[in-house]
Amino acid sequence: MTERYDKGVPGDITPEAMRAETEFLYNAGAKAQKALDDARRPDVFDVDGHKYISTGSIWQRLKPPEPERMVKMDPFPTYSLKGLADYIKSDPDGIFQDEKIRYIVHVTGPSRVEVVSPVTGYYKERQMVAVCNAIKPDIVFDTFMDPEEFQIMVQTCFQDTENRAKVLLLAGSLRKEQTMQTADDGVSQKVTVNAGVATAADVIVKNPVTLIPWRTFREIEQPESPFVLRFNEDAKATLFTGDDAGWKMRAVEMIGEWLRTALDGYNVEVIA
Repeated sequence: MTERYDKGVPGDITPEAMRAETEFLYNAGAKAQKALDDARRPDVFDVDGHKYISTGSIWQRLKPPEPERMVKMDPFPTYSLKGLADYIKSDPDGIFQDEKIRYIVHVTGPSRVEVVSPVTGYYKERQMVAVCNAIKPDIVFDTFMDPEEFQIMVQTCFQDTENRAKVLLLAGSLRKEQTMQTADDGVSQKVTVNAGVATAADVIVKNPVTLIPWRTFREIEQPESPFVLRFNEDAKATLFTGDDAGWKMRAVEMIGEWLRTALDGYNVEVIA
């Protein structure tokens, strides 16, 4: 066999020819496999910004991977409108400097203000960067109280007005050991307090009585409200709320006006 290769006898396959034939078959097989893979590979189309995959007559929309949700930061806490305004003006975190991003100062109620970002990201979320909660006393309404407790509450939780003085004077005249007679026509309540064996005092209470409780931020004028003052047979007193929604609306409006004045020229929008 060796001798025949060396002499180049016709019909014999040389090593070069064998390598060439092997390479040809390999390439032909690779091309055939690629053509087969291409025939099996589905087509991908972009329609109105959405990608669809087509395998023959079957179309299927490709669902993009869901992005991660926004990492929420802890809002900066404040307890007065001045403190909130100072935080926005000083901008220690550098979040109000971008003029393209206008943050919202949202008055959510008579005792709370939130500073939030515009909606952003895949999920259209807001980031709360600061919050302001008013510090206010706990006022007990619609519950009968002993005269001493009632007086303390009125003195510490209401602004000093002429009506507050009348309410305190009446509450101070009531004692458990005293006897009391009442006459009520639905509008006025006449209370006769027996202060001794021979003397008695009549006090006329006009309802509703207008008072000014501390119920919102101290930087604004506290809204006044009508209250119904009542006493029971045990000489206990209470105030029933008469306009719970009206004073809240007025407080929100005044908070918004205060913030707009304080933050004029800064990159925020006050919503109240």
